[in-house]
Amino acid sequence: MQQKTSLGKNKQKWALIPPWEMPSDPVKAVFWFLRWLLAITVNFFWIPIIVMVIYEAIINSKVGGVGYGLISGGITLLVGLLVWGLLFVVLLAIRVTTAVAHTVSEFGQSYYRVMNMPYRETEYQPRNEALNVVEGTITDLEEERKKRRRSE
Repeated sequence: MQQKTSLGKNKQKWALIPPWEMPSDPVKAVFWFLRWLLAITVNFFWIPIIVMVIYEAIINSKVGGVGYGLISGGITLLVGLLVWGLLFVVLLAIRVTTAVAHTVSEFGQSYYRVMNMPYRETEYQPRNEALNVVEGTITDLEEERKKRRRSE
């Protein structure tokens, strides 16, 4: 008997690279990408911290001795952790703000559904097919050529 293994939501939360689920709306896509890039930066910021700590410790130990190198490496580590913490707080604030916005939106939709009222203003207007003007349409080029030949 084989069991299917799948990545559940719990395992996805611990993934270092967030899933690529970019929305099709260009404005939402820009903000989504910036949030995704911030999450990547927060998840992998330990790499430049380690590299800079090692670099500072080696360079400054050559100049002022091993003690000076360890002190400068420790200061670099503290500054890196401070920046990392700041990035994490920004990411956390964005996630909380997004969750609150989704909750408020869902609450508003639920409220209007319970009250049997349309949620958007556009639902108040009756749909008139004559008002739906399409700016451009996709046409078959062969059909257009045939029409031109017939009219000539």
